[in-house]
Amino acid sequence: MKTLSLLSTRMYCAAAVKRQKGATIIEYVLLAALIGVVLITSFGTLTDAISTAFTTISGKINQTP
Repeated sequence: MKTLSLLSTRMYCAAAVKRQKGATIIEYVLLAALIGVVLITSFGTLTDAISTAFTTISGKINQTP
């Protein structure tokens, strides 16, 4: 009976470890998705800033006599 109880405990622990690994993978996927959203938002803002800077520089160059 003790062997059966020990086997049951080991199987429960193994299943718990697998569930934890699954949760960890989901956490990494969510973190990667969040980083992607932040990067896409940053690139949009950065693109606008660069475009404005080049427009300003181009305007200054064209005004030079």
